[in-house]
Amino acid sequence: MKKILYLALLLIGGIILGSLIAERTVNTSLEWLSFSGGFEFPADKPLLNFTIFTITIGFSFNINIAQLMMIMLAIFTYYKTAPKLVP
Repeated sequence: MKKILYLALLLIGGIILGSLIAERTVNTSLEWLSFSGGFEFPADKPLLNFTIFTITIGFSFNINIAQLMMIMLAIFTYYKTAPKLVP
């Protein structure tokens, strides 16, 4: 359980750090780090439409190069440090 929590914290930290790096490199020579791609299922049509309430579900996924690099670094860090930190 501790190893899963440690991996989750590393991944979340990598995603946040990658997002910050991508935002800061938009108009610099490292602009390629902010190149992103993704997909979405828009929430423009209601899933269930009742008289009293409407249920609408949408999903969006977007990732950039900096986030991908930080996720790979987090996984590498996990495999190198997890056996030493979490018995």
